[in-house]
Amino acid sequence: MRGAKLLKLLTSKFLVVCLLLLVELLIVPAAIFLLVVYVNNGWVDFALLLVIVLLDIAIVVFIVNSEVNAEYKIAWIVPVLFLPLMGAVLYLLLRKRKIPRRKLKELTLRFPGAERLYAQDPEAMGKLAAKGEFAVQCAELARRRGFLPATDCVSCEYFPSGERYAARMFEELKKAKKYIFLETFIIARGQFWDSLLAILKERAAKGVDVRIIYDDIGSMTRVPSNYANVLEKQGIKCICFNKFRPVVDVGQNNRTHRKITVIDGEVAFTGGLNFADEYLNITHPYGHWKDCGVMLKGRAAQSFTAMFLQLWTLRKENEDLSQYVSDSPAGDIPCIPFCDTPLGNGTNICEELYLKIIYNAKKYVYITTPYLILDGEMKRALVAAADAGVDVRIIVPDTPDKRFVFSVTKAFYSQLIKDSSKIRIYRYKPGFIHAKSIVSDGNCCIIGSTNMDFRSWYLHFESNAIFFDEAVSAAVYEDFQETCLKSALVTKEQIKVGPHRTIWRALLRIFAPLM
Repeated sequence: MRGAKLLKLLTSKFLVVCLLLLVELLIVPAAIFLLVVYVNNGWVDFALLLVIVLLDIAIVVFIVNSEVNAEYKIAWIVPVLFLPLMGAVLYLLLRKRKIPRRKLKELTLRFPGAERLYAQDPEAMGKLAAKGEFAVQCAELARRRGFLPATDCVSCEYFPSGERYAARMFEELKKAKKYIFLETFIIARGQFWDSLLAILKERAAKGVDVRIIYDDIGSMTRVPSNYANVLEKQGIKCICFNKFRPVVDVGQNNRTHRKITVIDGEVAFTGGLNFADEYLNITHPYGHWKDCGVMLKGRAAQSFTAMFLQLWTLRKENEDLSQYVSDSPAGDIPCIPFCDTPLGNGTNICEELYLKIIYNAKKYVYITTPYLILDGEMKRALVAAADAGVDVRIIVPDTPDKRFVFSVTKAFYSQLIKDSSKIRIYRYKPGFIHAKSIVSDGNCCIIGSTNMDFRSWYLHFESNAIFFDEAVSAAVYEDFQETCLKSALVTKEQIKVGPHRTIWRALLRIFAPLM
């Protein structure tokens, strides 16, 4: 079995592309090395050394004056200074570029029907205003940064497991009459995907417009490289998003990590669920897989339709998308679906809403996340809240899906515990927790696809919803409490390590923004 997997990896597109990327990275240093060896001239060597030193100094000055957070600056300054030339080349190729905000507008507002998909309903905003000034501020932030309006649901159902999420999604998909939009990071052939695909093909055969967006890197080793064409032949329209190419480009980091299901503009799902067997505990590569998600019925589904169509416009079919404006009735559950993109000039809606919730908390803040890789501002917010008497708890996995990333998570939660003894970190003992949520004070929560790490905050397309509703918040709160009972509290004794591991964790925290 292992031999078959190794052979598959060695013959995969992923490995070939990675090797080509490595060759591309080594071209410049190799050329300079050969020039020094074969020319063998002291003046040439001196000139090259001077150019390298001046280049490194110029890049460090540029980094220091750039408009990015301090952690990202330090993460690049270290390799630029300590890996002369190679660090400079890596930075020039992979640095986070400032992307004009017009790019985001092109993906959101500049297509037929956009003005109706993104229109703010005054009645929905009025219901949100009744929840208080904090809710209004969150809505204004989401609208200004991501263009999506405040809205409401007729009903909202929280799922504390991937199994319940998938079961309800299957039920709703079978009822589809007009269209089904699916967006995911991972498609993996197996029992889960086979069951889902059977429903999609059956609905497509009945005349339902079925569309899928999946991420190329997320699905690369799980489905064939031509899988989008395979699905098209089965009557399912498809985009394989941001195909992985043998080109060193920061754009390769911009993945769609969103999990969106929209049915007829009336029902929407989001959360952590990808279409792979481990998410339903059909297989157990990392012990028990704990996930979560939410189903919204009503006008809020339109916002997830708009998110999906943002990327669907990349097909440039120029269809009038106003046909997807929801005619669902108004509901009594105020919420704000929102989408993070890497096109917003460094702004990140989800991180900023997390920060607002943490600073606004009076009683408690409970967070579940598979990865805990924090910038300085998030760390200060958590510590300040805990030291002010707020009950701050975070649940992370006990069994990692990526050992190196888990080492980074441990480095960050160890620092949190050192900075504030009142912050409580739990490790989910049955296995891997993939749920992404925050709940505070019984009246506010966020559920979606965003991890607490730099990739989700700054590089990926993500989908989430913030709810200002006591019933939804209570469901998330109860799930957190039950998960805590299955988790072990990390103690101060457990984070004590020797000098070598202390240094290693410090290095991990330095380079975390680049991971």
